[in-house]
Amino acid sequence: MSAIPQWVLYLPVMAVWITLVGALINREGPWVVVPLVLAAGTAVAALATNLPLLLVPVIVLWLTGLLTMVRLHKGEPR
Repeated sequence: MSAIPQWVLYLPVMAVWITLVGALINREGPWVVVPLVLAAGTAVAALATNLPLLLVPVIVLWLTGLLTMVRLHKGEPR
């Protein structure tokens, strides 16, 4: 099995960091920021160790933070 190209690992990492910066600029609460910070840390670890398996929790945490942000802006309860 061949290794995943390094540039493919950068795509979810960039998405996480862009979402995290947007959440911080908009002063989102901890329900949004904490999963994004955990995703960003895991994404950096995935890049540093070149373990694509770590992208699964990155994507799950990113979607959790992103969907929570969307729900909060729609006015739905947590």
